[in-house]
Amino acid sequence: MSRLASLKTHYEELLNAISPTRRALAKLRAKWGKAGAKDSWLASRYFDLTRDDSARNFVDDRTWIDLEFPKIFAYLDATESPVGGQTLFRKLREYVDDSDELRAQYAAYDTLRSHKSLREEIQLRLTPLQADSNASIADYIFGEPPKKPKYHHLLPVWSLFSLAVPIVVLTQSLPLFLWIAVLAANTVVIARASMYLHRDTEALKDCYRLLDVADGLASVHSDSAALPEFSRLVEAIPLRKRARTALRLFCITRGVVAQSVYLWLNFLFLAELLAYVYTIDRFARVQNELASTFRLVGSLDAAIAVASFLEHRPDHCQPSISDESSIDIAKGYHPLLDHPVKNSIQLNHRSALVTGSNMAGKTTFIKMIGANIVLGRTLGFCFATEAAIPRSSVMASIRGDHSIESGKSHYFAEIEAVHSFIENARRGDCRVFVIDELFSGTNTVERLAAARAVLESLSRNAQVLVTTHDIELQSVLADRYDLYHFREDPEIEGFFDYRLRSGATTARNAIRLLDRMEFPADVVSAAMAYAEEVIEDDSPTDD
Repeated sequence: MSRLASLKTHYEELLNAISPTRRALAKLRAKWGKAGAKDSWLASRYFDLTRDDSARNFVDDRTWIDLEFPKIFAYLDATESPVGGQTLFRKLREYVDDSDELRAQYAAYDTLRSHKSLREEIQLRLTPLQADSNASIADYIFGEPPKKPKYHHLLPVWSLFSLAVPIVVLTQSLPLFLWIAVLAANTVVIARASMYLHRDTEALKDCYRLLDVADGLASVHSDSAALPEFSRLVEAIPLRKRARTALRLFCITRGVVAQSVYLWLNFLFLAELLAYVYTIDRFARVQNELASTFRLVGSLDAAIAVASFLEHRPDHCQPSISDESSIDIAKGYHPLLDHPVKNSIQLNHRSALVTGSNMAGKTTFIKMIGANIVLGRTLGFCFATEAAIPRSSVMASIRGDHSIESGKSHYFAEIEAVHSFIENARRGDCRVFVIDELFSGTNTVERLAAARAVLESLSRNAQVLVTTHDIELQSVLADRYDLYHFREDPEIEGFFDYRLRSGATTARNAIRLLDRMEFPADVVSAAMAYAEEVIEDDSPTDD
């Protein structure tokens, strides 16, 4: 039996070696249901070109970094093309207010997970766009149009002159060096143009290839209501035909034979440069058609990548989204953790103050909540058993690194961020804030005073998930904040169980860890005594 299996394996390998399609399918099947593992070059380019900073429906840059979305995006990005990767990046940064649209997105993921043949046919149709060079397509569709040569007005005249010279030389028996001089001049023009137009000329060819791929996808038979991109691709065939006509004269040089012919024609009378200038004049007229094609093709590619990741992380759900200030996440976890400890939280018009020592899990917990709200509002799913989230953006302040370049201290950078939080909360632009170790870069007295004032202010207009080492804040914020804590257990391996617990904490497990790490007994006992003294000094007294 093993010999038969071995023969079958060798037969499959032989077929894969002979058939490029089988080879491509083997690669697709090998990466299905796995985390992305690609270098997403220029992944943010489409988003950067189309973002509207005056709008408030995007995940802001600081929150994107602080909630570790660059890593989450890398895990999600199993797209086949840079067009798909750029579309996925933008989707992950754009909040969707329409719950029906989010449900429709999830239905698309579900369809692609269950319909293997359809999914693989789409992926095969996308393979012509795999090259990294296609990452530049966005620049020419959504950015500045390709540039013309500075001397483009003179090109037709010089081209006619270049074409006339050999005719005159041959018919009038003039010296051959006249023609050679013209050819030399053409060589210089071509060389100079290639120095700064090569990227533009290749991008135009990539745009034409995008149209080819879109036509190929339009021919895929799918009547699934969950994938409306197919019907839109079919409806847009006449528009793509118009775009193709505008680009065809220049883009016929893509073939090997055509390139060879065009090389000589360009050398003789600058034919390729003339075709390029002619195409640029018409490019602006078809940018809208190209933009629509970009979005439809990229959307299908991005949806397959998300479906693959959901196959990799099957413990997820569709959240309910409401205008209420309510966060209810059951058995939620962070997608970057391979073996996560799942935690739950329910906040109804309340905020959460989470205490615990370093490495106990409190920062990971609030990142998990923030990331799941963002994922629920952008892609339509949460990594949890059940989730109910508010129709709000999220703003986070997790890192507070000192910036040498800007000259800003940890504390100054943090107060800038927190000031923007207060303003956004009061305007109602954001109703969920995720904050780690507020004002940890300053002295104890001022830290406690400033943190209390800020957290009271934010909680009047929004829900806050904040971590702190300052257990003194528990009593003064309990009227607006539900209290939670993570606990060390010196008796277990690794010290931490990463379980969220309700209520305030007065445990001294952090000091007990000193004993576990074999600190001198007198140091441990002194630390315990000092901690008790602090509690007694801070306890209220009767006047």
